[in-house]
Amino acid sequence: MSVPILHIAPFLWSGAGRVITALCLAQARRGPVVLATTGRHGDLGDWPSYRRTLARAGVRHLTLDTFHRDAATVWTSAAALASHLSALRPRAIHAHAGMPTGVAALARDIAGLRVPLVGQMYSWGPARPGWMNTQDLWAFRQADVVVSSAHAYSRLLRDGGVPARRLVYLPWGLDLAALPVRGAAERPHGPPVIGFVGRIEPRKQQRALVAAFARLRRAVPAARLELVGPVADEAYARALAADISRLRLGDAVRCTGRVPDVTRYVRRWSLFVSLSADEGQGLAVLEAMALGVPVAARAVPGIEDFLVDGYTGWALPDRGVAATAAAMRRALEAPGADTVTRRARRMVERRYDWVTMVGAFDRLYRA
Repeated sequence: MSVPILHIAPFLWSGAGRVITALCLAQARRGPVVLATTGRHGDLGDWPSYRRTLARAGVRHLTLDTFHRDAATVWTSAAALASHLSALRPRAIHAHAGMPTGVAALARDIAGLRVPLVGQMYSWGPARPGWMNTQDLWAFRQADVVVSSAHAYSRLLRDGGVPARRLVYLPWGLDLAALPVRGAAERPHGPPVIGFVGRIEPRKQQRALVAAFARLRRAVPAARLELVGPVADEAYARALAADISRLRLGDAVRCTGRVPDVTRYVRRWSLFVSLSADEGQGLAVLEAMALGVPVAARAVPGIEDFLVDGYTGWALPDRGVAATAAAMRRALEAPGADTVTRRARRMVERRYDWVTMVGAFDRLYRA
C-alpha cells in the first residue's frame, strides 16, 4: 500500500481552504492523501464544497480538533493523532498553521515516530495576544521545515527562534489557465465599480473601505462598491451594515455574501481595492492582477512582496479616510493603468505558477 501524505488544518474554508484543497487534489493524482480538520464547531466549519471535491478525489478525511487552544483539547488531539500516525505511517505531515503544527509535533513524539513535519504559517494578525504568538512560535520551532508565503513572516519566524536553515519562502501559485486576462468587452464602460474579495471580518477592514468609498463618492458620485465574501464575524457584519445605512450608501454598496465564482465579479471591476490589515499572501489581490484588473492595496505583509507602487499597482496609505479616498481616485484616473495591469500579469506569470509550487512541496517532503 502506498504511503500517504497527511495534511492537518483547523478548518477547510475561505482562501486557505481553497489552496489546501487544490494541493490535496494535485497530490492525490500521484498517491494517497489524508486530510484532518476540526470539521465543525458552532457556526464555524469546513466548507461543504471543498469536502465534497476532496471526497470525490478519494482523499480520506479525519476529524481532529486543532482549532481550540486549551490544554485539554491540545493533549486529547495529540493523543488521537498519535494513534493515526501509528496506523497511517505517513511519509510527511503538512500542518497548516501554528496549532496543527504544535499538535503534530506532540503526536509524533507520543507515537515515537520521526515523520517529517512541514509547518506552514499563513498570517499573523495585528490583534493577536502575546500568549498565542508564544504558542505558535514554539510549535514552528518543532517543525523540520517552516514555510511562509510572505517575507515579513519569514523574518518574524527567524526572530522567534526558528533556525534560518529550516525556513522556506514558498508563495502559493495560481492556476493561470483558469484566470485569463479579461478582454476589452469585459472592462467597465459606465460608472466605475470598485470591489474587494474577502471574508467579512475586522482583519479585512471592509468598514474602512466603506468610509473611504463614501468620501470618494463626493468626487465620483456614480461610483459603486461591491464586497464579495461570506460573513466571518457577525458583529462586524452588523456594524458594516450600519455604516452603509448611516452614510446613505444603500444603493451604491452591494454585499454579495459567498459566491460560487468570484472571478465573474472581479473581471468587471474598474479597481480592486484592499485595505486589509494583514494578509498571508494576498491571493485575491494576485488573482485580480492575473485577470488584468487594476489593484490598489495597502502594502501589508504578503502584498508588499509583489505590489510596487505605480508599477504593478497602487499602494494605499495606512492613514485616514481622506488620504485613502484620494489615493483610490488617483488609481481610478491613472492614465497608465493598462501598462500597470500588463506588468502585473507578467509578474504573476513569472513568480506565481501553480505547477512549480506543487513540485516545490514534493521536494520539501522528500528532503
